[in-house]
Amino acid sequence: MSEWKQSYAQKLTNKEQAISKIKSGNRVVFGHAAGEPTILVGELVNQAVRLNNVELVHMVPLSECKYCSPGMENNFHHNSLFAGAGSRKAILEGRAEYTPVFFSEIPRLFRDNILPVDIALIQLSPPDEN
Repeated sequence: MSEWKQSYAQKLTNKEQAISKIKSGNRVVFGHAAGEPTILVGELVNQAVRLNNVELVHMVPLSECKYCSPGMENNFHHNSLFAGAGSRKAILEGRAEYTPVFFSEIPRLFRDNILPVDIALIQLSPPDEN
């Protein structure tokens, strides 16, 4: 087996173990729109009972945004960079935040530590030799 394949195989884990790395007080950034890692986000909601004050940041949510549901306020604080259908009600009811920003400026929020990132949940394609 080639070296990169061995390295990749050693890094594989399941969704439960991956999400178990998130700790109370972390800021977690999601990939946005069709790039939202729905399996990982679903597992994050499943593990809500062990978490407090986890800030969730992303742009366009296409999912149900269960982390914005009433009763999740102590577990998750959603900071929306775009008020989509799944988060809009929570924002209006004060259970989530909306940070207005031009899409082109969002990378700078993370790069310049304006919103320092503890964990990023993203989707990737499988690697190859390149």
